[in-house]
Amino acid sequence: MSTSIEGLWDKLNPKTQEWLRANPGSVILSRSVTEAVLQAGGSEGTLEGVDRNGQFPLSPQDQEFIKSMANSAPVGHPVPPASPSI
Repeated sequence: MSTSIEGLWDKLNPKTQEWLRANPGSVILSRSVTEAVLQAGGSEGTLEGVDRNGQFPLSPQDQEFIKSMANSAPVGHPVPPASPSI
């Protein structure tokens, strides 16, 4: 079963949500962000396409969803793009 970012959004921790909002142009998630998404999915969540380095390429649908969330009212203070401490 493949899981989308939109389907997991409410389960993602706030720091991960903030990082995604602060980086809406990302097309590949780093290992640390991918791990946070996988943890949000629990035993049901999988991400098809995770590469051997643990990075995850975002689908066009996930990219559009993240951009829409970035344009909505922020939940907290955005995390600067240079410091994705998740």
